[in-house]
Amino acid sequence: MKNIINAFFILCLAVATSSCTESDKSKVIGVWKLKTRTTDIPFDVNNDGSFSTNLVDEIDCNEIETLTFEGNGTVFSGNEASVKLKYFKTADSNTYGLNVECNKDGVISFASSYNEIDENTIQVSGKDYVISNNEMTVIFEGAVKIYNEDFSEIIETRDLTLVYTK
Repeated sequence: MKNIINAFFILCLAVATSSCTESDKSKVIGVWKLKTRTTDIPFDVNNDGSFSTNLVDEIDCNEIETLTFEGNGTVFSGNEASVKLKYFKTADSNTYGLNVECNKDGVISFASSYNEIDENTIQVSGKDYVISNNEMTVIFEGAVKIYNEDFSEIIETRDLTLVYTK
């Protein structure tokens, strides 16, 4: 009888441990939709009279971008429109501008592996994606290159922050 109770206890412990591990993994597994693509510079690209630092609100060619995380440790992107963004700053008025080229016919995608650093941090291609309250955030430091008006010189850089929702 004592062996049966011990075996039952070990079985319960194994099930509890495996379900904890599974619930941690389920936090990232699934499809995440791009919610915001921000810099700290507000733009009115769509000319609606409202300036926003979130380019998803301003540019209609990247509104369905997704990341899909699978239980086998792979991640792939989907529905990324081919968008060329050229940031610039005018010398005379010291204002920022943005040239946007959308190629809605062409879709860019990637596949990679991911590692779970801890229950709230996933690493993809050396970048940390942090999960909090059903949102996943990644910051690309210095990724936004701001040129002078004739695009001959990078005069400053800014961070780019992407936020995805599940």
